Amino acid sequence: MLAAGLRQADIASRRRGLKRWVLFALIWQSVVIAGVFVYAFAITRSHRAGLSWIAPPVAALIGTALPYQLAVTRLARAARV
Repeated sequence: MLAAGLRQADIASRRRGLKRWVLFALIWQSVVIAGVFVYAFAITRSHRAGLSWIAPPVAALIGTALPYQLAVTRLARAARV
């Protein structure tokens, strides 16, 4: 989604592509964060012992944040052009 927008020759098209990608990324991250809160609330209501319950939400947050590293690299390359 990001790469297609950055391949455009026109600056306005690149900006639209970047805005579209940022909007998608914000919405997706919001869904993940909401899911993490719902999960944490549901698990803490059942009074599980120990800290193993925290592994799935942490994995979800890290798993969705790691691809942003690739996006930053792609954006840095596009900015040098």
